[in-house]
Amino acid sequence: MATLSTHKKITGLILAVVVTASMILWWINGFSSQVFQAGYVQTYEYTVWGDSTDIMNLASVRMVQLSEMEAVRASMLILQNKNSELPFQDLSQERFYLLSVGDRLPYFEEYVNYYAPVGFAHAQTIEDIPALDWSRFSKVILALNAAEAEAEDLARIAAHVKAQTEVVLVNFDRYEKLIPLAQYPSIIQVPSSQSIAQMVAAQVLFGGVPVYRSISQEMSEVLGITEEFYAEKIRLGYTDPERVGISGDSLQKIDEILREAMNAYAFPGGQVLVARKGQVIYHKSFGYHTYERKRPVRKQDLYDIASITKVAGTTLASMRLFEQGKIHQDSSLASYFQDASFAPTWIKVSDTFPKTEFIAGLDALKADTTREWTMPDTLNLGDSLVIVQKWRRGRGEVQEYSEVFDIRLGNLLTHTSGLPPSLPVHFYQGPGKEDIFSQVADKDFGVPVARNFYLENSYIDSLWNETKSLRVDTPNYCYSCVNMVLMQRVIDSINQASIQQYLTDSFYAPLGLQTLTFNPLKRFPKARIVPTASDRWRGQLIHGTVHDPIAAMMGGISGNAGLFSNANDLAILGQMWLQGGDYGGERFLQDTTVEKFVRRQRGHRGYGFDKPPRSIEYIIAPSAPLSSYGHTGFTGTCMWVDPENELVYVFLSNRIHPSVSNSRINEMQIRQRIHQVIYDALGVPWRQQPKPKTLEEEDAMFMQMPDLLFTP
Repeated sequence: MATLSTHKKITGLILAVVVTASMILWWINGFSSQVFQAGYVQTYEYTVWGDSTDIMNLASVRMVQLSEMEAVRASMLILQNKNSELPFQDLSQERFYLLSVGDRLPYFEEYVNYYAPVGFAHAQTIEDIPALDWSRFSKVILALNAAEAEAEDLARIAAHVKAQTEVVLVNFDRYEKLIPLAQYPSIIQVPSSQSIAQMVAAQVLFGGVPVYRSISQEMSEVLGITEEFYAEKIRLGYTDPERVGISGDSLQKIDEILREAMNAYAFPGGQVLVARKGQVIYHKSFGYHTYERKRPVRKQDLYDIASITKVAGTTLASMRLFEQGKIHQDSSLASYFQDASFAPTWIKVSDTFPKTEFIAGLDALKADTTREWTMPDTLNLGDSLVIVQKWRRGRGEVQEYSEVFDIRLGNLLTHTSGLPPSLPVHFYQGPGKEDIFSQVADKDFGVPVARNFYLENSYIDSLWNETKSLRVDTPNYCYSCVNMVLMQRVIDSINQASIQQYLTDSFYAPLGLQTLTFNPLKRFPKARIVPTASDRWRGQLIHGTVHDPIAAMMGGISGNAGLFSNANDLAILGQMWLQGGDYGGERFLQDTTVEKFVRRQRGHRGYGFDKPPRSIEYIIAPSAPLSSYGHTGFTGTCMWVDPENELVYVFLSNRIHPSVSNSRINEMQIRQRIHQVIYDALGVPWRQQPKPKTLEEEDAMFMQMPDLLFTP
């Protein structure tokens, strides 16, 4: 935050609003809410002057149309900002609460919650104020919309809260109501209480729109305020498509495609968000959670984003650790673990004695350093037959050797490790495995796989051992969830903590993300979470726990899947990448780090990120440039970032409800068709380049270009 004069010195940016009708001039200077209420404000002509060079060249001045939203934004005022708190900065250090006084402000409440977790309360009088310990909140946003209340009564309410914590005043009524409050440190004056004004006011608080209006002489004299404040834009804003050069009518084709998809039962509902140049220009929820049509999809509902976890979780954490020098793409997995050995792989053919006795006997055999082992070897323990694989002698003791630890991190991130596509979790899903699961959680069964479905704790180690014993083939391209499972293990090994906590502390909380989380039932009611598939193995509709079986067997937290989110949170994350790691006035990643990870490394892969293949036949728009990047998810999701056109596109659905065999979303090309609508609105043509017929051909093409592989 800086004063207007300071901003002029720094940026040289001058914006002059020239309104052709005297009525409009009077409205802007006088903050006349009556004009809004009468519906007089439609569009206005105004002149935009660029930097000082443009000002000297009057030929560069152009006339544009000012929409109602832009007119409101041009009329916003920051009357006080003595502590430079506006717009709010480090969201991870704040606990917000919104107390609205007078008539409800539903749009203000909704849009505030796009930026940060905010508690809400509404009061008509001071007697209605909830009995809260206001000191628990670092900032209370006091929204005044009580036309019938006296200014002195509003001042008493503000003083009641201010006695315990910091108060930010947002006045939706006449500015005269602020006379007894004019010296509060943070005050925003809003021109009306209409829906658009509520939406813009929320954005002013969090830096979604810039504020650069000068205070009128009359208001200055009445309130005793002379200083002019400028608020910069530091976060995503929400506005009309026309503001960023897109026709709003052209985006209505998205609605048509969505109706077509739902009528064909491609999915019961979902969310779509489009942002351009830092402005959200399309943000809609559609349809229902299920085909029973009982619960409509809301913008704050959470979807299982499946493999988008690979970029929104594992890759994101890897980027931070890379720039800190804690990981390197050429390092092997063995560099990040103290012990590259692991327990033997064994199969019990029969077992008629207690499990503890069996394990004790096996441990005794492992400690026998005199025995030579072959691969594989068999042994008898009591009346059980055990098959032991891949043992070798080393340093005077028997240990197993894992080729997995020779894999480089760069191969994991580009899916060229030679590992198989998945872990053998099907081994735990068949008949005869019922005893390793329980319907009740206790000290032995504590790994949540689904509702009333808990895995025995010891099998987490078994899964890790099986991962380390996987066969490693020639490192050609093969998309594998195991790559990101191992990458998450590296991250956890470095941090000595769960990736969930690392992501929350380093990114999600300071970005203000509301919903992006593993195991959402720990934070959200089931009603806000969209269900996925009816699962035969778990015997239930998966609702609130991860669908992916690998992530489910790991308690819902895995490097390949497990995150849930709404579209807005993913858009914020995508915008941070688009801005080179900077968002909300804070640098989360260096721009060189972002550039390195999103650069094409092998075929259609960056480090963690998916890229458009040379062929235009792919799951994203044919017009998406080769520099764009993102990821899709098995559940019917997509997140894509385009730096050339400054676009962020998010599509969320539960296409696997109720069956994973439903492939209509791909057959109808829903995700790419919606994506293409945006490019058509911008007039961006389809990519023109040689088109390999298969991904294998494309991979072979890149194999012949070694200078593109793993560039530093």
